[in-house]
Amino acid sequence: MQSIYNALAVPFGYVMHFFYSFSENYILSLFLLVLIVRLILLPSAMSQQKNSAKQIRLQPKINRIRQRYSNGGSPTREQQMKIQEETQALYQKEGYSATSGGCLSLLIQFPVMMGLYGVVYTPISKVLRIASDTVAAAAEALGIATTSSSGLQRYEIEMLSAITSDNMPSVFSEYADEILKLKDQFMLFGKIDLTQTPSWKEPGLIWIIPLLAFAFSMLSSILMYKKQRQTNPEMAKNPSMGCMTFMSPFMSLIFTFMFPAGVGVYWILSSMCTFIQTLVLNYSHSPQKVIANAMIDETVERRSREASIKKLKEFSEKNSDN
Repeated sequence: MQSIYNALAVPFGYVMHFFYSFSENYILSLFLLVLIVRLILLPSAMSQQKNSAKQIRLQPKINRIRQRYSNGGSPTREQQMKIQEETQALYQKEGYSATSGGCLSLLIQFPVMMGLYGVVYTPISKVLRIASDTVAAAAEALGIATTSSSGLQRYEIEMLSAITSDNMPSVFSEYADEILKLKDQFMLFGKIDLTQTPSWKEPGLIWIIPLLAFAFSMLSSILMYKKQRQTNPEMAKNPSMGCMTFMSPFMSLIFTFMFPAGVGVYWILSSMCTFIQTLVLNYSHSPQKVIANAMIDETVERRSREASIKKLKEFSEKNSDN
């Protein structure tokens, strides 16, 4: 698992190093990295938004198919198969895919998330571009284990917490100023140490990180739930849908109490960008606008087709007269 994190973290590390080299601000660099990732994933999100609008447009037709075979009651197995066949035929005719956007988005986001975590956990080697062997030697000099039972490489985060100008390992002598500067960047507002892991048993300012991660994740989940109710009213009646949608914020809260606060900051920034992106897309690509544009395109296409048929007919009549 650690080798996968390291491999995926390499490209993100170069980008993070680029941002940090001119901003000299770790949080700003992390935000810019998250922003770039969200921009890369934007086409997938737009495709998913358009697909949801298509689903809303097709819902009345799907309901008529269901009504035709069920007559308001529970359909038999044969009737259900017929409903599925006609629904799939309708999807194919309208160019709609029930799995479009969502699955692809998740497949893209999974390695991205692992790569970003890898960068957050290895700020010295990935952000400052100090050789991994040198970092491992410094950790050994400080008495910090370079292996972890969880499989995650946490020792660079632990080193930033423990290292000072007095105990700076000799292998870091030429990088001392850079490392101490990076250490200062991990002190949010000068009071919240992002190298530390929040504890349920010890309330403090560091609890701001998990609470903000929970709040932004909850806002995104609320928007997502409203969208799901709009795109698929039948599924919205299923209580399990709400449970699955609102499970994510609580998982965010739990996870941010399990990892260093620096990882929690990434979670906050990512949830915040997702929330803003959802708001913008709900406005710019609202189902009503997407459906209206689709109807305009279909009208233009139909009229163009009718004009072509008319011209072909006139041409045929003219040739027949001759």
